[in-house]
Amino acid sequence: MSKKRITLIDVARAAGVSRATASLVIRGSSLVAETTREKVEKVIADLDYVPNSGAARLRGQKSRTIGVIIPNLVNSFFAEFVEGIEARLDDSGHLVMLASSRDDPARQSGLIRRLREHGAEGLILIPADATRPETISQLDRASLPVVQAMRHVGMGLSDFAGSDPGLAVRESVRHLRDLGHRRIAYVSLKGETSTRIERLESFDRHMREMGLENAGIIEVPLAWDGSPQSAGMVSALNPRPTAAICFNDILASGLLRGLFDLGLMPGRDLSVVGHDNLSFIDLGAPPRLTTVQVFPREIGTKAAELLIRRIAEPHAELRDAIVQPRLRVRDTTGPCG
Repeated sequence: MSKKRITLIDVARAAGVSRATASLVIRGSSLVAETTREKVEKVIADLDYVPNSGAARLRGQKSRTIGVIIPNLVNSFFAEFVEGIEARLDDSGHLVMLASSRDDPARQSGLIRRLREHGAEGLILIPADATRPETISQLDRASLPVVQAMRHVGMGLSDFAGSDPGLAVRESVRHLRDLGHRRIAYVSLKGETSTRIERLESFDRHMREMGLENAGIIEVPLAWDGSPQSAGMVSALNPRPTAAICFNDILASGLLRGLFDLGLMPGRDLSVVGHDNLSFIDLGAPPRLTTVQVFPREIGTKAAELLIRRIAEPHAELRDAIVQPRLRVRDTTGPCG
């Protein structure tokens, strides 16, 4: 990654015009000849130049701002993640500019452009669903330091901070196996995120390695009620599973509600394991959810540390910071039978 970002002077030199002329083109002035305008606009596109709206104010200074883009502002998991980022960046004197992609790659691209326009020094990105690797490559070409977090669109494209999906799923499967369960279903969100793909692959692999039966993959859309209809879908599988692992705690909470609606008791009629250990999970009335704790605040802190290092050392080797998850056994898992 180059230390030097593309500037208006670079555009002017490449187009063979003065800085003032290049500036007039960017401002849409009618004082510039059409042939000159076309030449400058082509250079802007070729160099992927983005005007810095704060350049006049910040010329010769650093903005001390860091962009953070997360999938949504509703899930408390991401709030804990951002808390970890802010705690570390406060120490380094940086300000967080937070935005939500709403898991929309097109919206994400617009947010990235606006962050660049405002002179962000770097970006911590949880990639939106269906983000392509070219997004990260483009940031590299634009010399904007980036750290992917939680999800990725390709390891080796940037620094990365996250959890170990293989370990999380393995510990969940092993726990259920030790309780005597042999037919286990997986309740997943729809989508193309790396977390979904890696957890499903890990579930299939560890089920086979432990000689267990994959009872089926139940896919439900993202809904903040946790899609309680998943309980009926799991119960309809034939043969019926005795346990289910959920992609996250929101889906697990929905499954629990659905089981209650069917007159079934979690931990007795169906063992349920969540993922994330959201802050509200251990506060409610029994049955309390067995889940995997992922430590999003710590991951956020590590993501911030990686980005601070990348800003200071643009050519340093890429690093991954992996926080090991931990299974929290509570009430919703019990002996099979």
